[in-house]
Amino acid sequence: MLKGLGEMGQIMKLQKEFKNIQKKLQKNEVVGESTDGTVKATINGEYKLVDLKIDEAALTSADRRAIEKKIIFAVNDAVDRTKEYAAQEMARLTGGLNIPGLGDFLK
Repeated sequence: MLKGLGEMGQIMKLQKEFKNIQKKLQKNEVVGESTDGTVKATINGEYKLVDLKIDEAALTSADRRAIEKKIIFAVNDAVDRTKEYAAQEMARLTGGLNIPGLGDFLK
C-alpha cells in the first residue's frame, strides 16, 4: 500500500524540478547573430526579442534589404539556440528519455 507513495514522491520531485527549469529558461537570454556577425539579436526564454544590435559599419555600407535579411537571420538563430538550450535542459531532467508532450510545456 505504501509502495505507491514512493512513486508519487518521485512524480512530485520531477514536477518541482520541471518548474525550476521553466523559471530558469524564462530568465535565460540567448544571442543569435547574422553570418557576418554585424547583427546580434537577444531572445529570452519566452522567445521575445529583448535586444538588437547592428554594427555601425553595416548601417553605412549595406542596403536596407541586406540589413533586414541579417536581422531576420540573427533573430531566427537566437530562437534556434533558445530551443536547443531548452531541449538540453529537458534532457537533463528526463535523463534523455523522450516523454511525448513534455517539450510542449516550454513553448
